[in-house]
Amino acid sequence: MVQTRIFELGDFQFDSGETLPDVVLAYETYGTLAPDAGNAVLLFHALTGSHHAHGRNESLPAAGSFWQPENYDGWWDRMIGPGKPLDTDKYFIVCANYLGSCYGSTGPASPAPDGEPWGSRFPLVTANDQARAQVRLLEALGIERFSIVGPSVGGMLSLATTALYPERVRSVIIIGASCAPPIEHKLSVFEQILAIELDAKYRAGRYPLADPPARGLALARIICHKLFVYQRGLEKRARRGLTDRRGMLEWYAPTRNTESYMLHQGTKFAKRFDANAYIRIVNMWAGFDLPALAGAASLDAVFAHYAAHRIPFALFSIDTDCCFTPRGISHFHRRLVKNGVQAEYTCIHSHKGHDSFLLEPELYEKGICAYLARS
Repeated sequence: MVQTRIFELGDFQFDSGETLPDVVLAYETYGTLAPDAGNAVLLFHALTGSHHAHGRNESLPAAGSFWQPENYDGWWDRMIGPGKPLDTDKYFIVCANYLGSCYGSTGPASPAPDGEPWGSRFPLVTANDQARAQVRLLEALGIERFSIVGPSVGGMLSLATTALYPERVRSVIIIGASCAPPIEHKLSVFEQILAIELDAKYRAGRYPLADPPARGLALARIICHKLFVYQRGLEKRARRGLTDRRGMLEWYAPTRNTESYMLHQGTKFAKRFDANAYIRIVNMWAGFDLPALAGAASLDAVFAHYAAHRIPFALFSIDTDCCFTPRGISHFHRRLVKNGVQAEYTCIHSHKGHDSFLLEPELYEKGICAYLARS
């Protein structure tokens, strides 16, 4: 059993220029920090994940009803622990929930000073906002230098953090992520935001938490989930016999197992996540612009900055990933190397698509262990 901790950031100014009072980060730590604080690893979670990466946590009052049984077990439990790649006998791992999310960190579902949820008044967030908040947490824990592990969107946040704080980053592992969101991602995110906005219950983002735009959020998740699975294997993966048990549809009844599978994923997600929080997090993903975040003229300038600080990288792609393709990640790798960055690249063979890093962590164990041992 593990317990979530709350770090008080106080007044926090976002990249947008807006400042919110009493901002907090929810986080968990695993392992023991060395006397010289030289064994710290900052772990970023995926798009709609949480800070709860290891062990079991059945209670998170700060998340309210969003903390569902599927959240109780750590999302990377098979990767973290004694003798595992993120070995808690060797490393001190810190994982924090993102600002704007709904799992304990301050987000749109959190109460504003007037007692109502922030809702649509909550600022849009950037990768730099996340980096600055999490580095402040590390400083409070007595950590000056650290390694980073970032799967999926966490990989993109790893790049932003390394650009802002290169003198503090010892090494970086990125899984299933590249240096920029493809155009199809940006269009998909706009479709997802429209799905939520067009739900009559959205109410311009001022909906009561007890009556959220569940249908719009479910549809948004369905649109996004297509990117996370290996579509050619979806018919085999989809469970049979599921129906619209939660009444999301009014007339049409699913007739194919793939329809039922996607509907199940959407309705399940709408119960464990907040719609306004979802808009903040996917917008951060679609708006990721590394040169702009780093204040640099180009990607090459950012990568040259990494090289100047001698920060080594390890990149992992998944051969069936249609979210961040092997082609895109291998191009990212070549560009790093071209700019003098020490970077390794591995393509993982899997039938699970983008979600492979969650479903098959054993495929990454050997590579991560070897890289961390060298770095």
